Amino acid sequence: MTENKSSVYDILRKKIVNLDLKPGEEIDIKEFSKKLGVSRSPLRDALLRLASDKLVDIFPQKGTRVSLLNKEIIRQERFMRINLELSVLEECMRKIEDNGRKKILCAKMQTLLITQHASLMDDDKIGFFNDDDEMHHLIYQEAECEWIWETLVSRTGNDSRIRVLSCELRGISDKIETEHKNLVGAIFRGNIEEAVRLEKEHLTRLYEEIEELEKNYPQYFEC
Repeated sequence: MTENKSSVYDILRKKIVNLDLKPGEEIDIKEFSKKLGVSRSPLRDALLRLASDKLVDIFPQKGTRVSLLNKEIIRQERFMRINLELSVLEECMRKIEDNGRKKILCAKMQTLLITQHASLMDDDKIGFFNDDDEMHHLIYQEAECEWIWETLVSRTGNDSRIRVLSCELRGISDKIETEHKNLVGAIFRGNIEEAVRLEKEHLTRLYEEIEELEKNYPQYFEC
């Protein structure tokens, strides 16, 4: 692997967001530089970026660890997503008033619902999470808000971590699947008010799950 700052950052960020690297886990710079085939310099640069994202903690002269889950940071990241996404959804619905565009978007979403269900049946939590992301990504694409999506994803790594962890809760994946189906139905009917209401309910449900997650995985959360 080449010593590319972006690629090292992307690899580590993905491992953290997917919980391959657990909250509180120590990061051995020497070991990771060997694993990734890079020198310590680009690895340190990547870790500095991840620290800025609130995904790692760097303790000078002591070490580096994956950040514990901070409920206040998660709340703020989710607050940002909710307020951006509801506006983007409204813009999307206005842009697809043409029946042809609406049918194409809903067909794409229906395809994702099928692949997401397959991931659920295979107990593939990361595949399920990726399909979930792509479902929302389609809304930003149709609204011509791709840059907003990219910016949002880059600044909500902790929100993504808690979403992956929430898939461990019983029944959550089924709820997500049902909520997505209902949202697609509202979009197909062209009902902006209903779509926004369903999306808000979908996005705010995470707040209810955090307390249960903290109880089940106290080692992953800041005290």
